[in-house]
Amino acid sequence: MLEKIAIVLVEPREPGNIGAAARAMANMGLSRLVLVRPPDHLVADAFRMALAARSILESAIVVDDLAQALAGFGFVAGTTRRHGAGRRGRVTPRQLASELPALTAANDVAILFGREDSGLTNDELRYCQRLVTIPSSEGFGSLNLAQSVLAIAYEIFLVDDASGSGGPGPQARRAPTADLEGLYAQMERVLLNIGYLDPENPAHMMRVFRRLLGRSGPDAREVKALRGIFRQVDWYVGRCGERPAPGSGADPD
Repeated sequence: MLEKIAIVLVEPREPGNIGAAARAMANMGLSRLVLVRPPDHLVADAFRMALAARSILESAIVVDDLAQALAGFGFVAGTTRRHGAGRRGRVTPRQLASELPALTAANDVAILFGREDSGLTNDELRYCQRLVTIPSSEGFGSLNLAQSVLAIAYEIFLVDDASGSGGPGPQARRAPTADLEGLYAQMERVLLNIGYLDPENPAHMMRVFRRLLGRSGPDAREVKALRGIFRQVDWYVGRCGERPAPGSGADPD
């Protein structure tokens, strides 16, 4: 299971924090590290904090774009400490870890960690099928980057160590993130075109659809079928030449 899981650090600021995160990964048997727009991570401070996890730093994948980083993953979880309408349905690291044996049977999994000072943005969290919050003191709930990686990796390690005792059966292979993002872009365009979405704030309803499809975990064939439906809707509206009033669709909380 552990080899199917990647830790993704989004715009980490300090090389030493990257090295410490790599050490936390090695402690818990994880080895896949992806860095999105990092500073130079192959420097003395990073190696000093990584210790024996130097190989994780040296083999890390570095990209300039989060969509590119996540394109091949079938399941994405993002860490967050903040509340808000767009961050509902959060789980604990233990709850997340309990899902992973079944998920990793057919899917690669990415776990996102944000910037040391501000975490992940709502726009970045839209890629995620799960949001994870590490329980901590209300008086001082902020963990540093490596601590956060260690807390979640520890729960994953415990589940992996016990996975031989049985559990839920393997899940089907999910559509990769790149396929889902293509569907969401098409869906937003068509729903705007037919007047369902509010053109001033299409992201509000799109979050609902992202949560819905994220829970269901469609495979590539199902995503293709949904895209076919939206292509047909787009064709039919163009053929009839009629457009409903903008924003006339339902708008649940």
